[in-house]
Amino acid sequence: MGGPVWAAEPIDVSDKTQETAPRNYGNVRIGASTSSRRPSLCLELSPLEMLSFEGCGTGSGFLHHDPEPEIAHFRSWLKLTSWKTAIGWLQPRLGLGFAELQVGEDGSGFQFSGVGATGVETAGPEVGASLRLLFPTASGVEFVSEIGVSGAYFHYAPRLTVPQFRFQPSASLSLGVGF
Repeated sequence: MGGPVWAAEPIDVSDKTQETAPRNYGNVRIGASTSSRRPSLCLELSPLEMLSFEGCGTGSGFLHHDPEPEIAHFRSWLKLTSWKTAIGWLQPRLGLGFAELQVGEDGSGFQFSGVGATGVETAGPEVGASLRLLFPTASGVEFVSEIGVSGAYFHYAPRLTVPQFRFQPSASLSLGVGF
């Protein structure tokens, strides 16, 4: 046992648990999506605490050249709130952006007013919602997981070489690390 505590000696009674959600400036995740048979890779950057920008896809055109159908997503996310739970911080988010639908080998650029020169790609608006979990670790690094749903509208999808429906819903689950 220790000796007596004098009034001049401060006693540390602070709670060491984090009381505010960690500020996630960026993260990299990998996961699965209903919009492709290949793994989905996501890179997210957040210039403001409540706003982030994200790109998700299979890396078609630079990681591989398979003519596999896929939808690549390019969205901005608005964080609605943060809830502290026993396993980390839950953050519901709303997304808005665009997506690119391809049914063959990806070409360069985005085709919003038609299909690409080879008829295998088109782009259109997308909305989504997600639930992100941040699990803080040491030194400002977080484990990040996210489950999300989205819907994209591709006006020219029926004109692709493999005709598709104009409305394309998708769901995804991803895991990764951020800071």
